[in-house]
Amino acid sequence: MREYHKQVLLGLKFLLSRGLPLVLVSAAAAGVFLLKTPDSAKQASAPGARDPNATVGQYEGKSEAEIQAELDKVVQEGMFNISINPDIRMTSGRAEAELRVENIPANHHLMSVTLSRDDTGEVLYASGLIEPGYHIQAVPLETVLPGGSYTATALFTAYDLETEQPAGQAAARVRITVAK
Repeated sequence: MREYHKQVLLGLKFLLSRGLPLVLVSAAAAGVFLLKTPDSAKQASAPGARDPNATVGQYEGKSEAEIQAELDKVVQEGMFNISINPDIRMTSGRAEAELRVENIPANHHLMSVTLSRDDTGEVLYASGLIEPGYHIQAVPLETVLPGGSYTATALFTAYDLETEQPAGQAAARVRITVAK
């Protein structure tokens, strides 16, 4: 039994003298690696995490002209141009009103327009959806207007081309003159 204890003690001595330091050095190296790994690398690996190394703005080396071109493109895509006749003249209250509503080809939205009297709120005309590149020249109004002058508001609503969901609104004041 003594011989067995001797062998165990020799094995332990070998392990303590050679194996344990190797284990400790390996553990220390792993600890140092983890401590030295930037938090940004740890955070960026989490699903949905924002990369803390990302910087606001355009990447370095872009010219002012390239940056301006990109900004102009973003603005252009978000623009909604409206066009309507600001001075609608009618020969009688039953005549067609020359609205000249245009959804210009550069618009990236469908549009509709509702024309309402300012004094009463009464809707005089409501269009359906108008594709970019299309226009409405003249239409009969929903109400026969007596001779006179009226102010009205044309409310334009922009719609997403794909979903047809409302994307924004713009308004323009117009004058309607009906001959007496």
